[in-house]
Amino acid sequence: MYKYPILYLLIFICSFAKSQNIYTALQLNQEREYKTRKPKKILEHNTFYNDSGKDIFKSVKIFDDSGMLLTEDRFDKDGAMSAKLTYKNDTVNRVVLSRIFERWTRIGRFLETATYKYSPTNALISISDSAENGSLISFSEITVNDQGHPIALKLFDGKGNQFGVERATYIYDKNMVITTVFNPNNELLSTNTTKISFKNASKFPLAEELYNDKGDLISGMRKTYTGLENSHESEYTYDLYGNCTESRNYLIKSKGKGKTKRIIQSVFKKEYSY
Repeated sequence: MYKYPILYLLIFICSFAKSQNIYTALQLNQEREYKTRKPKKILEHNTFYNDSGKDIFKSVKIFDDSGMLLTEDRFDKDGAMSAKLTYKNDTVNRVVLSRIFERWTRIGRFLETATYKYSPTNALISISDSAENGSLISFSEITVNDQGHPIALKLFDGKGNQFGVERATYIYDKNMVITTVFNPNNELLSTNTTKISFKNASKFPLAEELYNDKGDLISGMRKTYTGLENSHESEYTYDLYGNCTESRNYLIKSKGKGKTKRIIQSVFKKEYSY
């Protein structure tokens, strides 16, 4: 039996948290950038509030004639371009075939390419990440169920050494999936529960959740990274086509004696070009 140091386990868990995991596999082809009419471009302004003030990040998304995302330019809070994503799509089956992720940091420019492979029924069965020079960084093998959803994802490094496996159990009548991550010794490292589809979440509301008639969450509970649950509320504005142009998101804090206080957390704005 192999023993793994803490650093290895942290790298392993971070690898699953990055891009090759069951959650990202489920969300890859959800197309949640808009609701109704297909845009040619979306300009996004995302404002996050914190104790020291606020940070504003911008992105520009370009779509093809079928409405699938082609490129996304991301800008940091200083207005400098921080990343560019470029997608190659199968517009007939509406699946992403590859994604180039180019980013700029203080130590230089980095480029990675993710390639996605599908079964004859368009279920995602493999993901590979490669560096700019073509060398393989990591890859995964995915086993799917009859619904085409991943039930096991084996992650390997570029040399073929297995990091471990992530498994999923689905609760379809509640739109929930339970994922568990194991190391190569089949020792449990982490467990998480999340929604199968956020696009259809309003059809499966939890007891503490309330959605509007557009299918957007207006109140509910969210867990922090420490595991604490906080109450949140959101307000939305839509254009004449029903696409969301602004969402304002609040943390609800108790003031005692049944009183609460709304604290603004973020504001997301979208400008559509049709």
